Amino acid sequence: MDKIIMKKFVYLVVSLLLVCFTLVGAASPANAAYQARFSDSGTTGPRVEFGTTGNPTQYMIVGAYGNINNIDTKNRPLKIYSTSNNPITIQITELPDASTAPAGAVLESIVIDKNTGKLYITSFNQH
Repeated sequence: MDKIIMKKFVYLVVSLLLVCFTLVGAASPANAAYQARFSDSGTTGPRVEFGTTGNPTQYMIVGAYGNINNIDTKNRPLKIYSTSNNPITIQITELPDASTAPAGAVLESIVIDKNTGKLYITSFNQH
């Protein structure tokens, strides 16, 4: 039952995204080479592909496939931000292995409280 609800939710979000991109693309002929399209990706799950007419997955893929929810940024930085009263910006350009950090480095880790769902950041020194 959960898979059916998730699939319907993904279809709704994808449909809304495609309507937005269609309207933007129709209003802006200069962007005619860009596209966002819905793909059922065969039997692995639904996805939205962002790219060009020549390469539909060039920029990003968002979807529920391979038994997980995916955001594939295609080797491009990922930036999540908000312009609300409490703005937040998260930008990920590279995720190196923490074991390669130099001795004495102060590392931060994001943890989730399973009881409340809140995110916390904790720091620790690399020895």
